[in-house]
Amino acid sequence: MTGPVRKVPPDPESSLDPDEAPRPRSRTRRVVGFVVSVSLLALAIGVVAVRRDDIAEALDHARQAPPWMIALSVILPPLNLLLIGSSLWFITVRYGRVGFTEMISLVTSAWLLNFLPMKPGLMGRIAYHKRVNNIRVRDSAKALGESVVMSAISTALLLGVALLLLGTQSPWMVVVGIGAPGAVLLLLSAFLAARSLNLARLGAAMLLRYLDILVWIARYALLFELLDAPLTLGDTVLVTAASQLAQLVPFVGNGLGVREWGVGIAGAASGATQAVSLTADLLNRASELVLAVPLALWATARVARRLSKRPKGEAVPAPQA
Repeated sequence: MTGPVRKVPPDPESSLDPDEAPRPRSRTRRVVGFVVSVSLLALAIGVVAVRRDDIAEALDHARQAPPWMIALSVILPPLNLLLIGSSLWFITVRYGRVGFTEMISLVTSAWLLNFLPMKPGLMGRIAYHKRVNNIRVRDSAKALGESVVMSAISTALLLGVALLLLGTQSPWMVVVGIGAPGAVLLLLSAFLAARSLNLARLGAAMLLRYLDILVWIARYALLFELLDAPLTLGDTVLVTAASQLAQLVPFVGNGLGVREWGVGIAGAASGATQAVSLTADLLNRASELVLAVPLALWATARVARRLSKRPKGEAVPAPQA
């Protein structure tokens, strides 16, 4: 005879269970967040359109930019997706067996889908892990929480560097300031690797998150240079920190709208005009669409094919590590 069944509290991300519908309150917050983000994006576009005379010279300068700068602005966004996917892979393999390219495909697909209300990319990725990789929703939620914490730590490190180096004219000091946290994280990863495989994975995930932020710094430095409004490296770090903080706002997919205004305000505080700063991040958003969207569509099709080949309930065994 079995004992009484203990009622287990719901997972914090139980709405992501493929067998359960999202909770109404969560659904309402996400829809409201989507409406707000689209409104903020539309407002940013409107401000730039109204002040088009103010940025005409900047856009002319961008059109005359060398091809390598344009190419780099298109290549860097997919590199961010690769770094984020790699970081999440190191976190998630502690809970179940997930292929590296499989995780990159999931993250790339989710990035595109998360622009929609309800963040279907996030929910779909966790549902996929449950069905295909035998990873419980609770464990996927833990992995997600660990990833968010790592993003917050990386952003806090970056913000600290930006504040310490504010007004510094020496580019070498800025380079050392930016590189120091990365060097510490690299040494920490090596130390953890000697202790435990799972700890080593967490160290590697943290290091990759910080490398992701360094790519964002390169993206903003490039975009403001394209618009003939170059920032000092210290100011570029500050703008990047504002961008990363905006992307941590919950219920807003990929920081849509919020990121544009975060960069607009930080860029204006760093010496560029608000119109040029808004334009920089709108161009940043547009550059993401050139390669990242086709890659995301390909990744979504790849994930869908893998799902269709696995009957519901069948899953791979968890790793023994």
